[in-house]
Amino acid sequence: MRFPLLALLLLPPLLPACRLAPASALQDRGTRAAVASRLLRTLDEQGHYFREEAVRRDFAGRLEGIVHETGDAAGFYERLSRTLATLKEGHTGLADSAGVSFLQTVPPVALLEIDGEMVVAGVAPGVEGGGLRPGDAILAVDGVPVSEVLERQLTQAAGSTPHARRSRAVANLLAGPTAVPAEVAVVGVDGRTRLAYPVRFLLDDEGEDRFRFGFVRQAVVARRLDLATGYLALPDFQEARVEETAAALRSLLPLPRLVFDLRGNPGGRIKTMQSIAGLFLAEETVILTLHEAGKTETLSTLPASPRYPGRLAILVDERTGSAAELLAVALKDCRRARIFGWPTAGSTRTRQTALLPGGVLFYYASGAELRRLDGTRVEGVGVEPDERVALRREALATGAYGDPLRDPAVALAARGLSPHLERTAAVPSN
Repeated sequence: MRFPLLALLLLPPLLPACRLAPASALQDRGTRAAVASRLLRTLDEQGHYFREEAVRRDFAGRLEGIVHETGDAAGFYERLSRTLATLKEGHTGLADSAGVSFLQTVPPVALLEIDGEMVVAGVAPGVEGGGLRPGDAILAVDGVPVSEVLERQLTQAAGSTPHARRSRAVANLLAGPTAVPAEVAVVGVDGRTRLAYPVRFLLDDEGEDRFRFGFVRQAVVARRLDLATGYLALPDFQEARVEETAAALRSLLPLPRLVFDLRGNPGGRIKTMQSIAGLFLAEETVILTLHEAGKTETLSTLPASPRYPGRLAILVDERTGSAAELLAVALKDCRRARIFGWPTAGSTRTRQTALLPGGVLFYYASGAELRRLDGTRVEGVGVEPDERVALRREALATGAYGDPLRDPAVALAARGLSPHLERTAAVPSN
């Protein structure tokens, strides 16, 4: 018996059963159909996913195919993850939270696109990179030219902007089956070609194992770069980050310049962002506007201390999303910071979540959208930096990526600070 998804919307709600069912329940076609129906109904309720009926029909058809062509949780969730990515919304997807492997894994390697080349930015220390070195440009993966691999990954990359989707596709160039080495043809900065065999074993960027990357931080990082410049890196906007950031900032208060690194920060709690904004702005400073169902509200800083009074450079990239890009543009609009790096992800709707069988987390973007003070949208656009930072393969070859004392992007941001930024918005507190 087939279950057309248009008819599935007429089925009685099965949400408690979906939420509590184990992954093995997805071996039943009826359960898969109920999950697919739930997803479609949830996306319909948001009002911004299917502005064209043709898009909705195509998506519903894809879901129906997944229901009938898969037979277990792994296959179902893998296909569903790739289909959700076609919606081109940065806050939509699945996160594996119960050991159900539905996304292929990647080696402990960071990749960037530089001048049209896919370059190894760094290899996590303490793990085997299979011969890959910082500065290597990838030519082929498992015998397939890198251009073809990139095109394939682009069809599977979620994101609210083309540059965010491309950044994720580049990051996943070496994705493949867990524990299976990739055969990667590269050309080094010395011009010589060779093969490398990195082993894929890390989770996707929603998984906790991403912290095994030496250049993806698990905690707030504070450093003194020189006699006048401090460095602060924030990995996300979970609730504990307010206290951690405040503690880290205390040691940097006497320094007149600060590089605030939000590269790779995917965002998090909006209230956390409001509190961290309070570390740089006066109390109750209006920083953003919230738009939902034709209504507009304002968001202000929340009380926090200490307050840093010096000049501020914020580093961002295509992976800087949600609360992270909103904080960056809010501090810019309040004349407290200049932004350096690359355009941000452009994903600023509020995020909702629901549990699926096996404990898998389905996350999606609600109808509420956060915008700049003047109402300018960041969703689907991103934040353009005041100054773009260009990296070179030769600089990455030194292994400096992610090391604040040697990272060329950090140095360029520090030098780019101009003295005219207002200091009156932030007053040091005791």
